[in-house]
Amino acid sequence: MKPPCATEATELWLAFRKGDREAFARLAGGFYRTLYHYGTKLTRDHGLVDDCIQELFFDLWKRREYLAETEQVRFYLLKALRRKIQHETRRESQYLSVDEDLDFVGEFSIESRLIEIETSEWQLKKLRHMVSQLSKRQREVIYLKFYQELDYEQIAALMSITNQSTRNLLHTALRDLKTAWFRDE
Repeated sequence: MKPPCATEATELWLAFRKGDREAFARLAGGFYRTLYHYGTKLTRDHGLVDDCIQELFFDLWKRREYLAETEQVRFYLLKALRRKIQHETRRESQYLSVDEDLDFVGEFSIESRLIEIETSEWQLKKLRHMVSQLSKRQREVIYLKFYQELDYEQIAALMSITNQSTRNLLHTALRDLKTAWFRDE
């Protein structure tokens, strides 16, 4: 199921808050893949991601009457899932810090984007290697900005950093990629 557009998501959110089961099912079904894809970038434990998504929607249904209105449903759900995964990861391993418990491990599906601009297999391999050399926070900010299309304020709130830190992190990541790309040619 394809994620609903922002306007449709807002309407579904309002209906769901009033107890509309079909709207809730459409929200859950529409955003499941987006949430799962993001969750598997935060942890290698795919079972944990599945469990957290299910718990998230269960909690949302239970607390629907107390939830605030929002026009940014996708952002709200991504943030809530991130918190759930952090909480569960901390609970399982109380000795890790917040930065250590979520290891942004996802690989980017950059093949389609690179094929669109007719790059060679060698360039794809080189770019994958360079992205893997970035810090986990840099990989996460790139994913959120370019794959989830969140704005700087949303990314800052999601990653619990300042707006300026988000911009700096993205700028540094892109600069590092550009430097590495041209250094090796």
